[in-house]
Amino acid sequence: MTNKLALLTWVSILSIGMVSTITPAHATISCAGYLPNSYFERIENNKPFAGKLVEQADSTQQLQELNGKVLLDNLTDAYILMDTYVLAKQHGKYGVINAAGKIIVPFEYDEIQTEPDIATSFIVSVKSSDGKSNATKQGIINRHGDWIYNLSDAHIEHAHYDSDYDQDYFIVDKNNGLMGLLDDRGYWAIRPQYDAINPLNACTGEPLYLQASLQNKTALIDQNNDVIIPLAANQHIEAFNASAKPLLFLRSTLIAGSSAIGMSEDIQDDIVSAQIIDANGKLILASDAPIRKLLYHQLYTYKQAGKFGIVNDKGNVILEPQFDSYRDDANEVWVEKNGKMQRLNTFIKLD
Repeated sequence: MTNKLALLTWVSILSIGMVSTITPAHATISCAGYLPNSYFERIENNKPFAGKLVEQADSTQQLQELNGKVLLDNLTDAYILMDTYVLAKQHGKYGVINAAGKIIVPFEYDEIQTEPDIATSFIVSVKSSDGKSNATKQGIINRHGDWIYNLSDAHIEHAHYDSDYDQDYFIVDKNNGLMGLLDDRGYWAIRPQYDAINPLNACTGEPLYLQASLQNKTALIDQNNDVIIPLAANQHIEAFNASAKPLLFLRSTLIAGSSAIGMSEDIQDDIVSAQIIDANGKLILASDAPIRKLLYHQLYTYKQAGKFGIVNDKGNVILEPQFDSYRDDANEVWVEKNGKMQRLNTFIKLD
């Protein structure tokens, strides 16, 4: 399965059996759709939720055992999460309980953020009661009800789920403006030391790699803070081939003073040159221009000595640089050679 950046959402729940309403949150990682098949193979035999939510005449809900015994009532906005927990409101505050009615997260929080495809930890939030401030305190409570990170002024986002070890990671932005990577045991995988860290391959069953930024310089690091590409100015790094193995990275050199952010396809005008790098920092391919993906094909163009060539998503050269220009018309790609425009499929077979 592929991975990509998406918006993780604050959970605001509708009635029983309906999908949760989505309200915008900070840009962060969602595991939905990106977890490896091995994860789903592991959980497919999990026991179904050993309880039921029952709608009452006053529109509240009860958590009942399957035999009808009431475990907890006066619930609203209740939602069964991953056949394991119920995330709900009680008296206007969010909390989490399990099928036996045990309270995992007390009903004390204004918001609870959790990953929709995994049942691990919960980011809890309490809004300030100070009418002059919109400050929110956040913390992390694990699936057993224990604190991972106590309520504080730090901003917390889900960053990664390691399906091999059933372990969560979080980006914690402390109030001094520095970010680190915290695991669900409460240990710093990366101590707060960067202005920003951006996960590149979250939830894919692979070690996590991140683009880290500090004082207008960027680097490629892994979840152990080992440096693959050192900090440098005017440098943009992203995953090159999230759906292929081995994982490769695209390092683009930007024009001096560029503040461009986002995927390289969106900042082409700011890119001077590019390189494909492997997870050990080894150079696979260099281009004198942006490396661009062809529409509808898992192929990319690169440029050397004034000529364009074609490389695939594994970094293998398919056509050596030999074309003066190219035009991508989606299902038809044209290349110019010896002053003549020809379809690319006259040189290679296109899928």
